[in-house]
Amino acid sequence: MFQKKILFFLLLYINILTAQKNYIDFFLKNYNPEEGDFLFQDLDSSPLCHAIEEVTPGIFNQNFSHVGMIIKHNNSYQVIEAFSRGVKIINLKDFVIRSVDLSGAPKITIAKIHPIFQKKNPNLIPEAITKAKSLLNKPYDEKFLLNNDSFYCSELLYEVFNLEQEFFELAPMTYKNSNGEFLQIWIDYFESLNMEIPERKLGINPGKMTLNKNLKFIYNYKDPFIFN
Repeated sequence: MFQKKILFFLLLYINILTAQKNYIDFFLKNYNPEEGDFLFQDLDSSPLCHAIEEVTPGIFNQNFSHVGMIIKHNNSYQVIEAFSRGVKIINLKDFVIRSVDLSGAPKITIAKIHPIFQKKNPNLIPEAITKAKSLLNKPYDEKFLLNNDSFYCSELLYEVFNLEQEFFELAPMTYKNSNGEFLQIWIDYFESLNMEIPERKLGINPGKMTLNKNLKFIYNYKDPFIFN
């Protein structure tokens, strides 16, 4: 009986790994990346990710805790991001497999700058990429404050796309739940930094970015086999 249970869970584990590989292989085979693509990610790497998602609703009634941008680097498409180690360039596959749902589908939603807007602003993406690369190795902004020479994920992209115009808009940030109460995790987090919660300070987040009217969404992980 015990051996049957072990065999059952082993087969289940193999099936999960196979499904995950199939989804990831499909994604990487069918996604045709272009520089300037935004990869919005629903991360499950820490309780802080869930706290971010709880206070930052996004498009499609989804919640996102991270965002990166496609760039061409070393003759391949990779992702530049502000993550825990600071502003870095990461392999696209490594970015994709960082977070998957129970079926194995990468929890990523992809947007491009709308072609009409791009046509009117042909230098927007090249200039943003040049600026982003100039910020490589800047530290991660763990305080979520602007203008301190460190960057959190959406702040990085706000910084590089708002060089000559306001492409992404800032808004007062909140760390409260729907009941108007501070989440305990945020209380503990900012206490560990010996600072007050920066409630209502201007900032930006991945969910807010997805609501930009000049973005065109081409992939939603809730429909994992459809690219538009």
